[in-house]
Amino acid sequence: MTSSEATPILEIISYTDPYCTWCWGSEPVLRRIREVYEHQIRISFKMGGLVKDTRHFHDPLNQIGGPEMYRQVAEHWREASARHGMPVDANVFIDMKDEFRSTWPANIAFKAAEFQDPDLAESFLRRMREAAAAERLPIHRLNVQARLTEETGLDREQLLADIDNGSAELAFLQDLMDAREKGVSGFPTFVIRTRGGVEEILHGYQGFREFEQIFEELADGELTARTITSDEQSILGFIGKYGKVAAREVAEVFSLSMVEAEERLEQMVAEHMVRKKKAGNGWFYFKA
Repeated sequence: MTSSEATPILEIISYTDPYCTWCWGSEPVLRRIREVYEHQIRISFKMGGLVKDTRHFHDPLNQIGGPEMYRQVAEHWREASARHGMPVDANVFIDMKDEFRSTWPANIAFKAAEFQDPDLAESFLRRMREAAAAERLPIHRLNVQARLTEETGLDREQLLADIDNGSAELAFLQDLMDAREKGVSGFPTFVIRTRGGVEEILHGYQGFREFEQIFEELADGELTARTITSDEQSILGFIGKYGKVAAREVAEVFSLSMVEAEERLEQMVAEHMVRKKKAGNGWFYFKA
């Protein structure tokens, strides 16, 4: 391992929530950062607890709250998807309107996963995002969390035990305290930090260029960007690396328009190089 791999030049701390649609919409940009800068930038996640109790939640900016909250959130997801381009199935909120009270259980499940393995916990977080956003699965339920745990290689019984004994909740509350100290109130929020502890904060959904501007300010020329080629084998390698991708992620990482990305992916489907699966108002693509 080189010194740069041992100590990344920059760290991005993403304050997030597994149910947040704009956090889901930020996945393509975070994947592009990982592909372009690799080990030079570490990305980690802290839980922000978007909604403690739906019965007391009110978001005046997006006109969400009250007895019509579930319909309002579903519409917000559809509008967000039209902007960020990631697939959504907003009907999940209609399905669970009589039982869903909080996003906190999904946050706590992530912290339980982190106890076992930070890398697998990130895979679990991604899997929860996919499930909630585009697969119409209620990720606040323990049985759904347990199923996704097994899919990502984590120990199901250990995760359930760490949720049950309260240790994961304590870790989540520590994340909440950290977020409050940073003044984080919306998601996603990104804290970009140097090895020396200098920080800048980006609030809300951001494009790759906004991150690059901060990188240029903080890294003082130390970062080396990798050139990403958009040939078929590179796209196939990207799909294989992550297991499952959306067209928007291919467009972002390979600097393609959505039309170009979809055309490339559909051609690869026709050539039996990749397969696709319906995901809400879009598709997930994975290696054949």
